[in-house]
Amino acid sequence: MNAKPLTFALENGLVEHSFDIKLMPPSDLSTMLSSKEIDVGLIPVAEFLRRKSCSAVPGISISSYGKVDSVVLLTKGSLQDIKRVAVDRRSQSSTALLRIILETFHNLSPVYLPKTADGDFLKGVDAGMIIGDNGLEITCSPPAGYDVHDLGQIWTEETGLPFVYAVFAVNEGVELGRNLDALHKSKEHGLCIIDKIARIESARTGISEGICYKYLTERIKYDLGEKEIEAIARYSEYLSRLGEAEKISRIKLYSQ
Repeated sequence: MNAKPLTFALENGLVEHSFDIKLMPPSDLSTMLSSKEIDVGLIPVAEFLRRKSCSAVPGISISSYGKVDSVVLLTKGSLQDIKRVAVDRRSQSSTALLRIILETFHNLSPVYLPKTADGDFLKGVDAGMIIGDNGLEITCSPPAGYDVHDLGQIWTEETGLPFVYAVFAVNEGVELGRNLDALHKSKEHGLCIIDKIARIESARTGISEGICYKYLTERIKYDLGEKEIEAIARYSEYLSRLGEAEKISRIKLYSQ
């Protein structure tokens, strides 16, 4: 859902472009970008930081400042009691954020169990990280006996910065030409029709239209300015301490 304001106009031919669009899970897009099966991919920032040859399209991201509602940790008790935590195998970026929160901010050393987000997700663990549309549903209606911890909120409280979940990464040597303008125009168009997108996404997910609208207007942010760039650099610093990525001072931005 959170990508739709960036992609809706592209997908529906509302702006001129020459992209061949592929709709796939972020982890798959990241792999395809690495193998150069695609030129541009909306990929998790953790994956972007591992690909030194990629640059980020300026001005566009999927991010949050404070609560995000769709990247949450369910616990049966306090964070300090966590020994085993299930993580959604679809998102390495959110798992890396969770590691920063638990290991760096709270000095914990839990075991992480990558699992599919199904009915058995929370079996045999003390906590579970749930993302995306499922995370949004859990935030609205948490299961009995569990506390909900919003990872975007924790990050902002600890750092004072937004958290950037994804950027449009461009492979080295790719010339976007007019497609660069198309990405920006698609974002502009999408942000003008959030009410329509919320209505469509509500019908797709079964989540109320009001919650979808609030999520897309109050929780998710779509810019990539100086604060977001600083946040990515801070994220890379924490990831480097965990051995997940190399520390950078500033991300590489795409230019024609």
